[in-house]
Amino acid sequence: MLKKYFSHIWLPYTQMKMAKLPFLVKKTKACNFILDNGDKYIDGISSWWSVAHGYNHPHIEKTIKKQLKKLPHIMFAGLANEPAYKLAARLVKFVKNDKDKKGQILNRVFYSDSGSTAVEVALKIVLQYFLNKGQENKTKIIAFHNSYHGDTLGGMSLSDTKNGMHAKFSKLLPKQLITKIPESKSDLDKFANFIAKNKDKSAALIIEPLIQCAGGMKFHQAEILAEIVKICKKNDILTIFDECAVGFYRTGEKFAFHHTNITPDILLIGKALTGGFLTLAATMTSEKIYKAFLANSLDKALMHGPTFMGNALACSAANASLDLFERYDYATKTANIADIFAAELTGLETSENIKEIRIKGAVAVIEFKQISWSEILIMREKLITEKIWLRPFANVLYFMPPLTIKPKELKKLIQAAKKVL
Repeated sequence: MLKKYFSHIWLPYTQMKMAKLPFLVKKTKACNFILDNGDKYIDGISSWWSVAHGYNHPHIEKTIKKQLKKLPHIMFAGLANEPAYKLAARLVKFVKNDKDKKGQILNRVFYSDSGSTAVEVALKIVLQYFLNKGQENKTKIIAFHNSYHGDTLGGMSLSDTKNGMHAKFSKLLPKQLITKIPESKSDLDKFANFIAKNKDKSAALIIEPLIQCAGGMKFHQAEILAEIVKICKKNDILTIFDECAVGFYRTGEKFAFHHTNITPDILLIGKALTGGFLTLAATMTSEKIYKAFLANSLDKALMHGPTFMGNALACSAANASLDLFERYDYATKTANIADIFAAELTGLETSENIKEIRIKGAVAVIEFKQISWSEILIMREKLITEKIWLRPFANVLYFMPPLTIKPKELKKLIQAAKKVL
């Protein structure tokens, strides 16, 4: 059936001239998907890190069906739907960092369609924030090498435009300030000098807290993250945390920034927000930022509004997903996954071509010393023959399974990957 329609499809991150026919998935269940030929696979990357509770969770399914009968969608300007308003209030409480004794709260929620659009909204907010305050010179965003914040133009400008997949667009994108994530005290001193030098033209800093995912699954420490924020605050630079990939217990805490005692000025969430059922993202800001847009004229208002903003079906799915996160002990689920990773991957780092094994919560990364793209493609093919779904890229093979994966399934996933290695 796919072959009949394949000539009309353009696939993501794919050279279509060499593209093979994808596998047709007929059914999903728990942590598995089943192809049209009946073959069953364990999904080791949660459909791009989104399916936190596994596929077809009955509570989310039931909630969506109930909402579908009432109201699938209504425009968000001038009209309202209950799931979206209820979700906003719940998110404010859910993302609050109890370790932050200064008590900054992210209490305003702007909905959009995906992580990429949440990034674009954040960029627009921080730039207009300073325009509204009369500081028109603050137009640059600080980002980091190996970062990834989506494939839209604004998001691409925040990526590594020298070595990343968007390098060809480097001359066409807004010029941002890209630097290295500090790794030591001396690095932090250099970073502080860099910030001080550029503070007058910098509006905000954006970072994927603790794990840079699409940039190579690179980790940094919570203590470093906290120091980065402190330095930014001293220099009147806003902080944006992109937790679209690492939010919702992926790193062991509810959110990666909960490993610290700080709160960013803006938080971006998506992917697991709906449990992987429907596309939805949110840009959450502090009251301080929100108040800069209040005036007696439309000129200072945020002129932005996605057509499907606050979609009732997606917000109902997100409410149901929050029900599950609040009802069950996901911190323990993540800790158990981390323990299995540690036990099953121990010793691999002694292999000739393995540089490092990294584990953080429900994320495990095997980094290779040297590997070509053709070898990565061969590895993908061999992983498929083991009836597991993993997508190695760059120089890493990584695991980000659903948080509900059973120990037996996770061990089977890892053992099959080790066999291929």
